Amino acid sequence: MGYERRWQDSIDRSPPDKLRKWWHGGVFLNHLQDWNSEEVTGELKLLVPHYKRSPLMDVQQPSPSTAPSHDIPLRFDPVEPFDFEAHVTNQMVNPELESLQDLVDFPKNDVEVMLSSREYRTVNPAVPDDWNNLTPQVRSCVETYTKKWLTVTRRYPKCSKRSRRKGLNLPHQIFECDESFNMEKQSFQSSFAAQADELQTEVPELFIQRLLQPTELEEVDRRNEIKRKSGRLVDLFALYPPSDEEEALHHRVIPQSPCEQFGQRLQINFLEFKFEIEIEPLFLILALYDLKERKKISENFYLDLNSEEFRDVPQAQPRLLCYFRKAIFSITQPSSEIYLVIKVEKMLQQGSIADCADPYMTIKESETAKTKEKIGKLRFQAASFCQRLSLYRMPFAWAAVDLMSLISNCGSQSSLDRESIIGVGSGNELHSRSLDNKYNILPFGSVQHNLNMFNKQEEDKLSDEDLMKFITDEKKPSPLLRRLRKIPGVFRFEVTPVKDTPSFCFTPDFLELKSSNNENSELALEVLEFPLPGVSTPYTMYRNLLYVYPQFLNFTNRQGSARNITVKIQFMGSDNTSGALPVIFGKSGHPEYVNESYTPVAYHSRSPFFYEEVKIKLPSGLTEDHHLLFTFYHINCQPKQCQDSPEVLLGYSWLSILDNGQLRCGTFELPVCLDKLPILYSAASTSLAGLKRLDHRKAVFKLELRPVSTVHIQDRNLERFFSLCEAVGEHHSLAHQTEALSQAVSMLKLVQLEELVQFLNVVLDKLLPLLLLSSRMGAEGALVSKEIFEALIIIVDRLHNSEEMKKDSLGRSHYLASYVHYVFSMPVLHETRATEFEKYATLKPDAVAALHRIRLRSTSDPAIQSSKSAEPKDGGGSPKQLKLFHEELAYCVVFTNGRMRDQVYRHLWFFLELLIKSMSQYLSDTDHWNSPPNLRFSESFSSIIRTIVNTGTEFVKHQDAEITEMTNLSLGFFLNDLLSLMDRGFVLRLICHHHKKLLDKAVAQPHLHDRRIDFLRTVCSHEHFVTLNLPLTSNFKTQEDNRHVKDATIPDSPVEFFRLSRKFRQQHFLVRLLLEEIADVMKPDSGRLIRREAVSLLHSLLASHDRDLRLWNPKVKVKVAALYLPLLGIVLNALPQLQHLSDSDSSRSKLNGHCLTPRNVASLIFTSPGALTPPSAAANRYSTPITGFFNPSSAMSAEVTQTLLYCFLWVLKNADETTIKGWMLRLPTQRVLSFLGLLDLCVSNFEYEGQPSTEQISSHVFRKSRDMKVRLEETIFGTTGARKEMMKRREYPGIDRLFPRVSVGLQEKLRWRKDLTQWRQAVDKDKLKMELQQESLISGNLTMEANLIVLDTLELVIQQCNLMLEFKPVVAGVLKVLIHSLCCNQSTLYLQNCFNTQRAVIAKFPDVLFDEDSEHCTDLCLLLLQRCMSCFESTRVQASASLYLLMRQSYKVHFSRMKMYITLSLASLAEKISNQDEHCLQKSLGIILTYLETDRAMQGTGFATQVEELLVNLKAVSCDTVKLHEFLKDVDMQIDLMYRIAKGLQNYLDLRLMWLRNIALKQVERKRFAEAAHCLVHSAALVAEYLNRVEGSVHLPMGSVSFQKVSINVLEESLVCDEVFSMEREGICTGNSFSEEGLLELLDDVVEFFNRAEYYEAVYEIYKIIIPIAEFHQNIKKLSVIHGNLKETFDLILSKDNKRMFGTFFRVGFYGSLFGELDEQEYVYKEPGITKLVEISTRLQEFYTMQFGKNQVEVIKDSSPVKKESLDPSKAYLQITYVEPYFEEYELKNRVGYYERNSNLRRFIYSTPYTLNGRAHGELSQQYKRKTILTTLHAFPYIKTRISIIERQEINLRPIEAVIEDLQKKTHELAQATSENPPNMKMLQMVLQGSVGTTVNQGPLEVAQVFLSEIPDDPKLFRHHNKLRICFKDFLKRCEDALKKNKSLITSEQLEYQRELERNYEALEHNLQPFIKRRIPQLYVTTCLQSPQVV
Repeated sequence: MGYERRWQDSIDRSPPDKLRKWWHGGVFLNHLQDWNSEEVTGELKLLVPHYKRSPLMDVQQPSPSTAPSHDIPLRFDPVEPFDFEAHVTNQMVNPELESLQDLVDFPKNDVEVMLSSREYRTVNPAVPDDWNNLTPQVRSCVETYTKKWLTVTRRYPKCSKRSRRKGLNLPHQIFECDESFNMEKQSFQSSFAAQADELQTEVPELFIQRLLQPTELEEVDRRNEIKRKSGRLVDLFALYPPSDEEEALHHRVIPQSPCEQFGQRLQINFLEFKFEIEIEPLFLILALYDLKERKKISENFYLDLNSEEFRDVPQAQPRLLCYFRKAIFSITQPSSEIYLVIKVEKMLQQGSIADCADPYMTIKESETAKTKEKIGKLRFQAASFCQRLSLYRMPFAWAAVDLMSLISNCGSQSSLDRESIIGVGSGNELHSRSLDNKYNILPFGSVQHNLNMFNKQEEDKLSDEDLMKFITDEKKPSPLLRRLRKIPGVFRFEVTPVKDTPSFCFTPDFLELKSSNNENSELALEVLEFPLPGVSTPYTMYRNLLYVYPQFLNFTNRQGSARNITVKIQFMGSDNTSGALPVIFGKSGHPEYVNESYTPVAYHSRSPFFYEEVKIKLPSGLTEDHHLLFTFYHINCQPKQCQDSPEVLLGYSWLSILDNGQLRCGTFELPVCLDKLPILYSAASTSLAGLKRLDHRKAVFKLELRPVSTVHIQDRNLERFFSLCEAVGEHHSLAHQTEALSQAVSMLKLVQLEELVQFLNVVLDKLLPLLLLSSRMGAEGALVSKEIFEALIIIVDRLHNSEEMKKDSLGRSHYLASYVHYVFSMPVLHETRATEFEKYATLKPDAVAALHRIRLRSTSDPAIQSSKSAEPKDGGGSPKQLKLFHEELAYCVVFTNGRMRDQVYRHLWFFLELLIKSMSQYLSDTDHWNSPPNLRFSESFSSIIRTIVNTGTEFVKHQDAEITEMTNLSLGFFLNDLLSLMDRGFVLRLICHHHKKLLDKAVAQPHLHDRRIDFLRTVCSHEHFVTLNLPLTSNFKTQEDNRHVKDATIPDSPVEFFRLSRKFRQQHFLVRLLLEEIADVMKPDSGRLIRREAVSLLHSLLASHDRDLRLWNPKVKVKVAALYLPLLGIVLNALPQLQHLSDSDSSRSKLNGHCLTPRNVASLIFTSPGALTPPSAAANRYSTPITGFFNPSSAMSAEVTQTLLYCFLWVLKNADETTIKGWMLRLPTQRVLSFLGLLDLCVSNFEYEGQPSTEQISSHVFRKSRDMKVRLEETIFGTTGARKEMMKRREYPGIDRLFPRVSVGLQEKLRWRKDLTQWRQAVDKDKLKMELQQESLISGNLTMEANLIVLDTLELVIQQCNLMLEFKPVVAGVLKVLIHSLCCNQSTLYLQNCFNTQRAVIAKFPDVLFDEDSEHCTDLCLLLLQRCMSCFESTRVQASASLYLLMRQSYKVHFSRMKMYITLSLASLAEKISNQDEHCLQKSLGIILTYLETDRAMQGTGFATQVEELLVNLKAVSCDTVKLHEFLKDVDMQIDLMYRIAKGLQNYLDLRLMWLRNIALKQVERKRFAEAAHCLVHSAALVAEYLNRVEGSVHLPMGSVSFQKVSINVLEESLVCDEVFSMEREGICTGNSFSEEGLLELLDDVVEFFNRAEYYEAVYEIYKIIIPIAEFHQNIKKLSVIHGNLKETFDLILSKDNKRMFGTFFRVGFYGSLFGELDEQEYVYKEPGITKLVEISTRLQEFYTMQFGKNQVEVIKDSSPVKKESLDPSKAYLQITYVEPYFEEYELKNRVGYYERNSNLRRFIYSTPYTLNGRAHGELSQQYKRKTILTTLHAFPYIKTRISIIERQEINLRPIEAVIEDLQKKTHELAQATSENPPNMKMLQMVLQGSVGTTVNQGPLEVAQVFLSEIPDDPKLFRHHNKLRICFKDFLKRCEDALKKNKSLITSEQLEYQRELERNYEALEHNLQPFIKRRIPQLYVTTCLQSPQVV
């Protein structure tokens, strides 16, 4: 390093002339050879100066908080690449590689140097009118603007722009989740189901027959492979392209060709203009003004909208003239105060402006005769003035339109169109102007505006300043302005953004533009913009215009008539006054060019102001004779008798165009000559003596000249530079030439930036040949060469540092890049031997001749021509070998030192691109393309290239991150280009050196990680990347080693392909660098961002291979994939760092959405219901790697994981299958399992997300519209963009601030999409929906392709399993991946292939599936049942076949377990099945039945019977499960269904227990604690039954029979012993509930609920079961608590015995088809407490009305039998009746207590009165009664609150029997009221009043009179007659007892009431005695009872 430092110091200290001598004398080459001969550690010690920071560049070292903790060490020994050229030479002669020649070497003519015609906007290019008289300066400019473009291109550019969303013709993949999305709008029988059947599903019978046919497994595999690989996508990365932003960041965009630059362009179509009356022609002048800058920003546009009638007035030949109706304005710097100003002129006439405007303001257009007469006079008067004064005009009116407000009001409601906003330009350009200085023009559509009022022009305020002041004042509210009278009129125009050039459009130079629009259109004119200072673009076309603005004239002191003054302006080519040149642009309605122009006349003003704009086309060859002549006239408005012409000459003035050879510019004040013009007046000054001048020679005429010229220079320094360049050829001595060049360069440094940019192309065309010229001057020219190069550096630096200059995505100056690509042509000083046609074989002869002229410029140019005489001679006098331009440029780059060297390497891209283009042109000029690459350039030049690269490497290593980014990329692009030009082995070694140096330094400077990846990305983007990696070379030795070349087609051992061996890294050099980076960043301690960058590089590279049509040959694709085989091992090692999407995302699968998956089914089936966890929280064994290596702490982001896995899949898809199988066979079992875990991870990461819903689309549109304005501003003004956004993300600190609303984890997961980093055009909802549907289409194909690759690989694994020692774990791993893929959202096409593979795997390895330790069988059953619910028949047929074959294969050994698994799986789906799913499942079960009937081999066995029974049970469970969703609001129905499901699962204890718990929870929600308790009683009985059968302990209950005292219903929980023991063997009932602890827990809950329901007697029975268990375990504490609770319970029984209300019962009947399965069903409802009939009736009626609709539900009022035929079939009917428990007499003996009479109730009774004539009620003697006894299925209380009625018994009573029953009931009430203790006086009095009172129906006396007055005729009634008499006796006795009891209870206040009761009783007894004692038929009533009065 010391020697290098001394060498660099010597360069820095040496003067340029000494360095020049070194170069020419060979000293420099000797030094290079000395260095190149040394070897250090196997590497060349290159010429690299020890690069230090310059003092101004010093920055602080990264702080420990921001710097990485440690470096990523290089894990591989450094190796040099093979000698590439030697390899290629040997391979080219190998005949076996003839078919793969594209992979051996680059194609011929790989680089193309093309001379193409320049693109012009106009039909005819703008060229000078006279080529012969051009000055050298003008000629140089014109040649630059008109010369053809010379470009260097590659024939095989890297395809990197094909969008993921365009150009893809993908099949529509059908997904079930999309089908469910479409179900929002379509029924189940929609077109989507038909679309799915396009898969041509076979008939189930034929399908199963084909599957059941005995076939060899190899044949099955072959068929499956054919199906899998048919119709597969070749371009895999078309579905998963790299991010556009990533590629744009490292992609050199071809710059926009040099062209005229525009701002935001607006087209104004002028539709109509008129005033209230039309009496004369009017003319409009329009221009744009920026009030904020107080500037006029466009030229005038002249508009003539007069009708044909008025157009004929001023012109004699109107048909020869053109009328423009459209104007195109350009706005480069939008402002909020840009106004369109409209000035109105009229023909000159006598009178002031106010006089002329008065008729327009007072007269209205009407049909009255008087008005017509006035208008006729005015028209006649105007016509006379027009005929005489047609050349002169006068100002009349004006108006101003706020253009920005007009546009913005429209733009806020229209869509965005970026192209119309930023104008013509590349989408990769960014304008960096600050947001504060620019106004945002919102995008808009077409907008029309009507202007209805015009301001009258003030005669003394005609200047632009007055106009802008008036507009400003008009914006402010002012009473004075409101009083001003305005002229009414209509001016209608339309403003639209310009997208395409309209037809018949002309430039400001009147050149017709090319247009693709062929529609007939009116003429349009582009209006020239006057940009504000500070904005400039390079001139690219010839334009030579001059604008003349007369401003003021003062004729106040002139005597005579000088009031109506006009100025005639002429452009003169000589002093001949009649020789005015026709170069003044005519106005609309005038000829194209005229030779004179008149200013408008200010009536009676002696000192008028002017606003006229005179536009002149300057001659190309200006001389000193060209000048402007101004003639001043007074215009007589009235004709004079002695004067024919209205003009009166007042004087002259003139102004020469050139000032010392430079075009004049600025403001001038001239005197006016009153005499006749002298001869040769233009050569004399206007102050020439002897001439009579106005006002004593004072300057009375003021004007302004504004040149717009691309050939005349205004900057004196730049003009001096061109002059000195021309003067170089005038000096013959080297000293004079050197001095002239030095002065020219010094002048160039002083040029203003704006002027420099405008003439940039011309300056560079002058400057670069001077660099080559200085090299010819030997030592004398060394200093000049240095100055020239420094000037070039300064120009480049100034353009880059200017914020106003455009830059592309890489930060390159757009103007410099455009110059290098199109304009630059390598200067030469002598002709080469090759002809032009030989140099550019692709050019036509005329193009060759044009290029020949370009070449001759270098010798004909005076700046270079004299160099021939200065050619150095050698000793013999012959010319020495001269340096070429690329050599001189490289020399200048290397030997620049100090501060200039920093600037060179900051902007290195410019010099390197110049170098590459020069080298390419040199190879074309010398015909060296056919030479070997290692012989194209000299060794010395190669050495200087090495020095440039190595110096750049040191610059990147030691300078700051923000400085070196562009330098690093420039080196990468440079080496990328050199690979196509130079010795590729040499370039690869340079790449190796740069990469290694950055890697070594990355510890101290973490940003070098980014630099290294960026560099590698640019280098690897070469279009022949595959060839550069020698894909066909497997074992090559050089000839120097006496070795031979091994046949490239013979593969090495499989293991050799899959590791980064030394040989692999040497022969596949670039891939080696990439894979080493990938391996390094996969380490756990690697940074997330650098990891993402490295994986993104791999992604881009593989995508480029897929897009390259040259690599689509399958043989070639295999060779390419072989380069990346080590990636498989790298990704496999990184498995612990890969992120599973389920760790950060919620499950997206449709299966997860509506039913359970194997991810949680195990916990559901094999866990006690008491410990159940929600599905979302359950363990997910199918979402973690198979080997359990996942480490979330070191996981990489989801984005990186997904990209890396997709690259992994790409290698698997394209690699050779034999190689993959050989590799897997040699892997250990654990590695194979890890490999399967990787495949499982691929399934998770590429799961289909589904189409967006309507709500998501609406939300997306809202979000986009909300952020639209901000993002639009950022894009337009350059504050954001692809590059800038990506660079922000690459910064290490503060990344979370970029996305404040998104977490970092989610942020890392996101793909870098356009909608986050780059402008996307806003669209409406329909268009957005189409885009999202296209995205879903692509995602669907991506998911299917990724899963098919996984399936292909699984097949390869299965094929190798038989050769593995431990194959069972591998097969189990394969099954796990298959099951996981079935869990996810998959297309119907993939599912067919997956089912094929699943069946094949099970056929090969059935024991692995049915292994008792395996859970795969359960999971597979669940998934197959889920797929049986598919709405697509193709999927159902496949899933049904797999399920049937599973049962068939398990029949002899595992069938019972298989049935159990299937039932459990269906039960686990539970409440998640929809009606549609159940419908599909029923179809699938039918398909299975079809399979069963078709399977002849299983006929006659027990298999068919068992399968049928299983299917029936499955159908019942699924039907009830679906109905749960239909009755979400009908709790009773829900509980019924849950009960039925639990009943169907009675053989599966865990599931039944779970459903009983669910029912209990429902009852607790309803506060039905008794029913909830009985649910738990059944659960406890179930557990007790199980424990009794399994353990049989004496202290435990004897099964369900121990609970029958609590409820007789529990006996249904009895089990069959075989089933119990079978479940024990299967390990089903191993949960916590099936134990003593679980039983006690259930019993404790039962006690709690019974206590809350006040069923205290049941609590005692439960404790009788608990006490033996506690005694057995001697749990004294428990016993103490129990007995304490029992005491409290018994106390409650004593205190609340008859006060408890256990419930009220009602019979409810349902009638009508609306009820569905409830139709004609009857239930007994148990309602809480005292519920009245009206309450339950109202509740049920309101509930069903909500379900069926208003007026659809009716309640039948009576309880008589319902005749359904009499009901309305369209309605629903309810019949509700109060019922009471019914007991037989023998039952009452056992049901003594209140609790016993309210528990275990199964029979209920209600009575219905009727008569024989059909009426419900009649006479007492005709009143019959019907008693209905109902028997329910179960006893109340029960699990449910309603129980169906299973039996009905009716008893009809005769009238006498009915009254006997009523009398007995009344007697019983009296006895009960009397015996009640403590007595209830109120109840007693109420019963007495109803017994002895006669206020209602005469009471018992009337009954006695009806039935005891005579002896019945029917002997059968004698017994009833006698019984009734006995009942009366008993009744009277009870009344007497009650009266006595009441008398003992009353107080003194109720004595009178007591007496009244006693009187009534005595009367009743007296009247009843005859009926009781007498046995004769005639009885008479003698006494009338009186009703007692209540006291």
